[in-house]
Amino acid sequence: MKFHFVFFLALFCVVIQTPAFALNVTNYSDGTVIDYPVALIYGTTEDASLTEIQCENTSSQKSTRVLNGSAFGGRFKVLAELIPGENTLVLKSGPEEKTLKLTYRKNENPLVVRMIYMTDSTGNTEFQSQKKDDPQNFRGKLDTAAKLMQTFTAERMNDAGYGRKTFNLELDENGDVIVHVVKGKLTAEEYYRIQEEHGDGQWYVTVYEELRETYPMAQARNLVIPAYSRFVPGKNIIPGHTALGGSAGLAMFGSANIFTWPDSLNDVTAAFQDSTPIDRAHFQDDSVGRSCFWGAASTTMGAALHEIGHTFDLPHSNDVQDIMLRGHDRFNRAFLMREAPHAYNPEWYTFRDDEIALWGPKNAPQLNWNPYFQDGAPTERNGEKVHIEMDHQTGILTVKAEDGIQFIGCVADDPRVWIWTPEMDADAEKPIREKTFRFWDIAGKTAPEGEHFEFFACDANYQKAGVSLQVVRQQKNDEK
Repeated sequence: MKFHFVFFLALFCVVIQTPAFALNVTNYSDGTVIDYPVALIYGTTEDASLTEIQCENTSSQKSTRVLNGSAFGGRFKVLAELIPGENTLVLKSGPEEKTLKLTYRKNENPLVVRMIYMTDSTGNTEFQSQKKDDPQNFRGKLDTAAKLMQTFTAERMNDAGYGRKTFNLELDENGDVIVHVVKGKLTAEEYYRIQEEHGDGQWYVTVYEELRETYPMAQARNLVIPAYSRFVPGKNIIPGHTALGGSAGLAMFGSANIFTWPDSLNDVTAAFQDSTPIDRAHFQDDSVGRSCFWGAASTTMGAALHEIGHTFDLPHSNDVQDIMLRGHDRFNRAFLMREAPHAYNPEWYTFRDDEIALWGPKNAPQLNWNPYFQDGAPTERNGEKVHIEMDHQTGILTVKAEDGIQFIGCVADDPRVWIWTPEMDADAEKPIREKTFRFWDIAGKTAPEGEHFEFFACDANYQKAGVSLQVVRQQKNDEK
């Protein structure tokens, strides 16, 4: 009897000490410090059959303390909303568990992306929605979208080798994005008339003029979502909708599909997997034919970020996954492991890592040196220190920067882009203060048959210079 009891006790001790399956975080380590509030965590699970992942921030009392993510095939992605200071995160997937400590220190850069929800002169904040009894939580939707755009940018810049650089947002004392509700000076019908008679460009200028005094763009990039966007059944037109952005600092994107956006970070995974069909006869379907809620949410949030990209001086791209081309259609994939069914694919789709939206290799270097992407106030300008000179006799283009050249770019016949960064001259002594190129070499790489070329350059303080060159085709042939 005594022998059997001792044997059972020893066996029991062995069983309870067996370690749990291993959950591994692959893009963060303990103690990592970030300067934005929402972390996107990648990792792996030992059990490849697990399809759920949860992250609990035990340091937080916010409603987003526990967030659910996406897991499939032994990999996962999950969001974590942080509070200022150190955060203890507990990640769980089935029996697997991992504790991770991240620190959030607020970005002190005074340059921000500002979120504006603009009504017409009546002050009506209601957006068009297919959802019955929609709570019309435009503040929650814009808060969530802005944080997702910020986090997407940080993680994709990090994946590109630049560190977690991203833009700053206006946050209140609770860590929520400040959404400015602005009452326009005109009725919706008057805005529609401007748009119909003079085009989106004039409507854009009208909004810009209304905002520039109260919401100046010297230290902000304004994303305006007009509440009065309306799909008109039978006519298939959407007055009050546009997708525009420019270096003056204003981006605009219509509200006709924001009913598909998540109301909070708690809803992100569900929103990006919601295959509810869009009623195309009565509501806008801005989903590139996927005709479902998640498709519209992905395209429209990504497209709003695309327009913000234009306010950062980014041109269109020729990289299919770049946000500045059509990569914004795949914005959702940054937060998921697989894609839900839609109109032309009834099955779940497990996408490759190279099928996820990103900031392309010709745009990420520009963001890297943009003053909005730094962790503090930009250096004060002290005279013009960046110069671009063109010798029309020799065809030699010379760029000079007293503080060192960090980026040279050329845009020709949009979206063809050429770039140069110091890393391309690996053996050159740094900083590089002067660089020369043969114009036709750049033209040949950018747009051999192009006629209009825009050159721009910046230094370490993002002081910029630019020059426009118009090609005379006969002159080009003579020089060759």
